[in-house]
Amino acid sequence: MFDGQPPSSLLKTLDTGPITNRVNIVRNVNGMFAYVTIGGLNEIKVFRTDNFEQVATIPTGKLPHGIWPSGDGRRVYVGLENEDKVAAIDTLKNDVIATSPVGQAPQALVYVPDAGPAASGATNSATSNLQPLGVAGQSAQLWLAPPGAKKEEKPPTSVSLSDQGLVQVLEAAVTGLEPGKPYLLALATEPSGNGALEPLQGFITNPAGAAIVNAIGPIRQVVRGEDKIPRRYLVILPGTPDNHGAAVQVQRD
Repeated sequence: MFDGQPPSSLLKTLDTGPITNRVNIVRNVNGMFAYVTIGGLNEIKVFRTDNFEQVATIPTGKLPHGIWPSGDGRRVYVGLENEDKVAAIDTLKNDVIATSPVGQAPQALVYVPDAGPAASGATNSATSNLQPLGVAGQSAQLWLAPPGAKKEEKPPTSVSLSDQGLVQVLEAAVTGLEPGKPYLLALATEPSGNGALEPLQGFITNPAGAAIVNAIGPIRQVVRGEDKIPRRYLVILPGTPDNHGAAVQVQRD
């Protein structure tokens, strides 16, 4: 946080969590608050703007990203990038009250008050130009967790596969790794990560041990064993394609 007046000095730095990506200001009857999306934790953290006290943590869904309040400040809307939805949050209760499918990987969001007529029967109503999502609404979600992790433990990595016709765009919100280290996202012939490997993407984690990793290909068909394709499993291994260790995260069904 910086002072809005010159010379814009630094007021405070908050350690919010891995893949902190967007912030927006909400004003309502309770005061003024900063709503921060924490993609690696699948949650929003809410801070007062006067003393920077954290007042709420809101579980949202996978990889919250773009965020914007309604005109009256009673709602805030957030795109769930790895869930292809937008969540609506009641800012007086700080709870998710609804989710709506909007298409693949929403990353930014803008709320425009009174942008169109509210009456659904009006000739130029706000819903008159809505169209079915079609292929843009088709996606698959997966989780990666450490080998041997218990089912009740929250997996640290979410994966979304967004259909583009014959192939999918993979986006993994990776957390729970060592900071500043090289890793490899790959397909393995065995659930444990052993056997033959097909590298998909190498990456280096940030200081929070997190990263956003992307790849493209017919990955959904492979990890589900569709169309008589031998099934393989998404895994994360430390190192590079030429020199790597054993899997540290494996696909959880």
